[in-house]
Amino acid sequence: MQTTQKRKRAAQARKVNRLRNGIIGFAVVLAAVVAGYGLLYSSGATESGDIVEGEHYRVIDDPLRRRPGAPIVVTEFFSYGCIHCKNFEPLVAAWQRGLPDDVRFERAPVSFNAAWALLAQAYFALEAAGGLEANHERFFRAIHDNGRQFLSVDDIADFVAGRGVERGAFLDAFNSAPVRRRQAERNALSRRFQIAVTPTVVVAGRYAVTMDAGRRQALKTVDYLIGLERGGAES
Repeated sequence: MQTTQKRKRAAQARKVNRLRNGIIGFAVVLAAVVAGYGLLYSSGATESGDIVEGEHYRVIDDPLRRRPGAPIVVTEFFSYGCIHCKNFEPLVAAWQRGLPDDVRFERAPVSFNAAWALLAQAYFALEAAGGLEANHERFFRAIHDNGRQFLSVDDIADFVAGRGVERGAFLDAFNSAPVRRRQAERNALSRRFQIAVTPTVVVAGRYAVTMDAGRRQALKTVDYLIGLERGGAES
């Protein structure tokens, strides 16, 4: 009787071990898959290496027309409230520093909701008042690293005061007609280009590139489209 009970306990122990090992094995495989996906997203690796319309970019239905000799404008539609924009920022900042003379990079903050509209207006105000460079990355860090919320223009004015701009100068710019007009123009472009996610990079007002294939791949696609636009202008 005692021997039988020992055998039952041993069998149960083996069953528990097999189950535990199976769970551990599944967890290891799952972690590897997740890590692989993260690497794919950040590196933008593709099977063929080809850049394909509909997969890496889309052609804008109502594109802008570029004047002969005008620079190729690359526009990043973004928001300080977007974590993906924060993660994209170091890559696009490094990429921007190596641009050729015939390419101009600019940013366009979107106003998808009231909170983002407030941040967008602050961006244009800082741009007008000369305090953008000192505060651009600070906004990303404050929101996503420190959990700070900006619920009013006064919150933002307190945040930027003494950082490349005085509080009064920022508030004057924030409430100015040129800043409101510039924000309205960018909102109109966002609608025209059918920007639905951030970050989205638009090349020459003709092509829209999202991060679907990864951040690094997005910049490779942008470079490809710059060449396409340049070649089209030369042909």
